[in-house]
Amino acid sequence: MNVQEYLQRARELLARGQPELAESALSDAIDAAVAAQDIVLLTRARFALGELLFQQGRDDEALPYLQAVVRTERVDGSVDTEVKSSAKMLRQLRGTEPR
Repeated sequence: MNVQEYLQRARELLARGQPELAESALSDAIDAAVAAQDIVLLTRARFALGELLFQQGRDDEALPYLQAVVRTERVDGSVDTEVKSSAKMLRQLRGTEPR
């Protein structure tokens, strides 16, 4: 499967109430994005996994993924949404913004 297929599979698994399998699909998406050397898809996959962990209250596990997303800079703005959302979650984790 390619990165997009893993991301789609994760969304489907979440919709079916299977977050453990969705987490696995997102890890596979990250691996596939690294193999493809695609920074945009890597950022989206990291964001999706960080967001899932954040929503589950697994803050320590979410932190490195969210931090990696925030450190990603693209001039074309292709990951601006993910970067802004990750920054907000990080502020919430630090307690500087309400959850």
